[in-house]
Amino acid sequence: MRSQLTLTTLAFTVIAVATVLLLIGSTDRLQRAQAEETPPYPALVTAATRANPEALAALEKPGEVFFADGFESAASLENYFEIGGLKDGRAKLTTDPKLAHRGGGAIQFTAPGREGKESSAGASLWFGPEGHDQVYYRRYIRFAADYDQGNLNHVGGGLAGVSGTDKWAGLGKAGIRPEGDDRFTSSFEPWRDWGRYAPPGFMFLYTYWMDMKVDRDGHYWGNNLCPAHDERVALQRDKWYCLEHMIKANDVGQANGELAAWIDGKLYIHYTGCRWRSTEAVKLKRCNFGVYIHQAANDNIVWYDDVALSTGYIGPTE
Repeated sequence: MRSQLTLTTLAFTVIAVATVLLLIGSTDRLQRAQAEETPPYPALVTAATRANPEALAALEKPGEVFFADGFESAASLENYFEIGGLKDGRAKLTTDPKLAHRGGGAIQFTAPGREGKESSAGASLWFGPEGHDQVYYRRYIRFAADYDQGNLNHVGGGLAGVSGTDKWAGLGKAGIRPEGDDRFTSSFEPWRDWGRYAPPGFMFLYTYWMDMKVDRDGHYWGNNLCPAHDERVALQRDKWYCLEHMIKANDVGQANGELAAWIDGKLYIHYTGCRWRSTEAVKLKRCNFGVYIHQAANDNIVWYDDVALSTGYIGPTE
């Protein structure tokens, strides 16, 4: 009788242990599956990069400048496949040295007041169709002394990765998440954080890519990739700033892309772990700069000068 009880107890113990192991195995598999389904999200590594001289030197290694424009003559306007506002004066070259960063010219964009309606002016440059896997984009920007966008604006300039040979590809896709085989974008721009900062606001990277997070309204508006809260830099009006930002596309199947930005030659933001694309057909091929005000209550003017694109770090002009 004791032997039967012992055998029965042993059998139940074996079954219990097997059940526990099965549950553990199922839980592990579920956790692995969930981890695989959770898309990677970029990691802010600015402080670590600044503290590592080798990492900073690698990030700021010079490359080949493949485009530069100082807006010194009307010939500059021929570089861009679209300049919104050129016919009605919202976009124009200025030859007043006092309004230029250096030299005698700059390009001026005005978003006229429209009683709270959207207003814009800007230029787009196509440097494809071959494209690049890594691009550094430098420009100088100055906001008028009375610049005040209210709440939302897009100003400062952006880079776009697209597939194919259509220079218009991916435009008009606000609120829609890229699929990975079509496009990605990132713009270096200011935000007032709903009035917590004086205009134009603190700088951040407004970014669309395949692993971006959905907004509370169900749309995929650009994600705000910001610096650490205590390192936010709010730009001043009526002053020239050197803005530069870089995108390094990932190897397909890996989340090893990068995103970085500098203000006046100092590293401001650095993100790693970006999965920009799912195919090598998507490359950096376009940039833009200008001004877009969501609810324009008054005229807003900005100037750009000394725009440059390179395969490596450019930095401020001497």
